[in-house]
Amino acid sequence: MLELEQLTQLMAVAEHGTLSAAAEALHISQPSLTRSMQKLENVLGVALFERKKNRVLLNEAGLLAVEEAGKVLSAAEGMEARMAAYARSLRTIAVGSCAPAPMWEVTPLLSRQYPEMTITAEMNEPDKLEDGLVSGTYQLIVTDAPLEKPGILCQEYVTEQLYVSLPPAHPLAKREAVHLSDLAGQTMLLFSELGVWQRLHDEKMQDIRFIVQTERKAFSDLISASVLPSFTTNLTQRYGAPMNRVNVPILDQEATIRFYLCVSEKHRSLLDAVYTDNTHH
Repeated sequence: MLELEQLTQLMAVAEHGTLSAAAEALHISQPSLTRSMQKLENVLGVALFERKKNRVLLNEAGLLAVEEAGKVLSAAEGMEARMAAYARSLRTIAVGSCAPAPMWEVTPLLSRQYPEMTITAEMNEPDKLEDGLVSGTYQLIVTDAPLEKPGILCQEYVTEQLYVSLPPAHPLAKREAVHLSDLAGQTMLLFSELGVWQRLHDEKMQDIRFIVQTERKAFSDLISASVLPSFTTNLTQRYGAPMNRVNVPILDQEATIRFYLCVSEKHRSLLDAVYTDNTHH
């Protein structure tokens, strides 16, 4: 019977050129490797080596066997990786989101509904989220548009509204609402991980100067200590807001995003879990 260990040893012989060098790399004795290669030849029914005095070389059949062994070992490694991923999926619910705040909303809901599971979450681009849902990398994704794809279920989840957070003395703090154009010329604090909100930053905030922070706690501390404006949303305000700040809604159409939960049909129960959690707003 063909054994993967024999194929690994054959690949080592091809890589290192001699049985002695291969045996050293494999940390086995040369006689043991020789016997193993002889067994492999018996299984395959063909000689793999040209045996000369003090030298053993792969013949044409041996070179073909090396080529095929590479394919078999690669397939075996792929199988092992896929099975490991499947085993993890039995214990893990992987969430992907195109924006940070909806991800913060979903993960605790799933944790309450599935206390025996590990919940992981990460941000990614919408097209990669879709690919990940189809491939099984994610069991649930949060997108800014429903996916119209066979076998995929989507449900409207939450709407996020952008606000500008201002110190009370700021001239705009007395306004009931503002447009992004009202912020032109301002210097503002900004956290780097924006997800799909990055589009709004790139397209409509060219006239705003930003001090960008990459570490969330440092960003929060800086907002608390600073008089510079920053952004907040109706969702992020649920997780605490700095004292002595006035949050003014932004009226631009792009300042409101509706998010959707999407799952494969076999994970329909995840949608039910989120919507039956009595803490969901």
